[in-house]
Amino acid sequence: MWAYKLISLLALGELGLAVPFSSKIHKNTALAIIDVQNDFINGSLGSPRASAILPKIYQLLDNHEWPFIFASQDWHPPDHVSFASSHPGELAGDSVNESFVDTPTKVETQALYADHCIPETWGAEIERGVRTRLHALEGYRAPVHYVKKAQDHRVDSYSAFADNQYHRFTTLHSELGLHGIETLVVTGLITNACVRGTSIDGVKLGYEVVLIEDATETLSAEIKAAAVAELEGWGVQVLNLTDWESANPTPAKLRRRREL
Repeated sequence: MWAYKLISLLALGELGLAVPFSSKIHKNTALAIIDVQNDFINGSLGSPRASAILPKIYQLLDNHEWPFIFASQDWHPPDHVSFASSHPGELAGDSVNESFVDTPTKVETQALYADHCIPETWGAEIERGVRTRLHALEGYRAPVHYVKKAQDHRVDSYSAFADNQYHRFTTLHSELGLHGIETLVVTGLITNACVRGTSIDGVKLGYEVVLIEDATETLSAEIKAAAVAELEGWGVQVLNLTDWESANPTPAKLRRRREL
């Protein structure tokens, strides 16, 4: 029996599927793809700047191997608190005060948006190129974990770890622990909202967080610069993809450098 299992493993290796034994994998490091959904690219909350990050995310998926990947998605019910349509008389861009779910005497400011990322709609889907790559990696090539957040209509959720009031937590922190993850390489949309929230919570939870600056975008260069500066203040490392790849060669690339 053991001989049969060994032969099976060797066969998988020849097919390029035995990635847990790969010499190119970034150990203890997870790739985070935050809300790369159609509505944030060219849908109801789209930005002409958003599509520029896609080649960088494709590169991280095509040219690198990861022990864990997670992709978050806004997953709002039709009456979500962040929708202007849920607040008669209010418009997208306005804000309202909302009581905390657990502490009604405590209030937070809720920004209002156009309806977006409603389950089973095109806008909620992960962008096609990213989605296709994730599906190709699932199973044998890499564990891929999907975080569908902000499902509670009463409270918004920018972070992939928890809602904005820390009323409920996702399973992400537990999943990262099970896979021995210590570092998060963060990409996605938008820099000053869900990328910001996930990065800050990652720091709070003790992870080393690296933001790939040219793999995240928002509505303007000024808004992005302010968000990046804030994240640096939290201890997030900010690098463009070229510099990150240079500073973090895979073991196989590092070995080739030494041979030269």
